[in-house]
Amino acid sequence: MIALRGHKSQEVFARELDIKRPTLSLLENGKQLPTIEILSRMCDLSGHSTEDYFVDSTTDSLVYLMGSLEESDKIKIEEMAERIRIKEKYELLAKRGSYDVN
Repeated sequence: MIALRGHKSQEVFARELDIKRPTLSLLENGKQLPTIEILSRMCDLSGHSTEDYFVDSTTDSLVYLMGSLEESDKIKIEEMAERIRIKEKYELLAKRGSYDVN
């Protein structure tokens, strides 16, 4: 996103995206993902299609934002996503096993 902003200030670029400057800061620092609306505005400004930011995976769709990834990075992301899915399944099972005594 910083590459797309170029030499513009965060304030100016945030106005172009119709968002607040602190939101832009969170996006640029990877602490927040853009909504579809913000991604669409970014694409309009850059001349890219929203499809350019999505890559199909054999297990599910992963969002790869801001640049191309090395194949090894894609594998690591897929492995991390799988671990998250497994953790979520265990959490659901744990919730099913707990009873509300009230």
